[in-house]
Amino acid sequence: MYRYRRKLDMGLEEAEEKFKAKLEEKGYRVVLEVMPSDVVKSKVGVDMEPYRILLVCNPKIFYEMTKEDYEIGSFAPCPVLFYRKDGETYVAINTADVLDIVREPLKVVR
Repeated sequence: MYRYRRKLDMGLEEAEEKFKAKLEEKGYRVVLEVMPSDVVKSKVGVDMEPYRILLVCNPKIFYEMTKEDYEIGSFAPCPVLFYRKDGETYVAINTADVLDIVREPLKVVR
């Protein structure tokens, strides 16, 4: 599995805001936000640095992809990670496995 990860020169909230604004420009939406660090705190009682998972989807592309393979939803929406580690902010996305599987449907909807 290949992961794209980049350290950012900004805080977590600013990074998320900029990312969401750029997504909107491209027709994508954050359809769900999950904060595992909050779950760890409430269920395990352990503090950890902020860790957020944004599930991202382009509704039009998703719809077109379901015409090709209705079970494409097992790979969409795409998870994007924003997290803090050792005081630094990161964004990460796993790409290769999902790309190999959805490559053909993506060609159809271009």
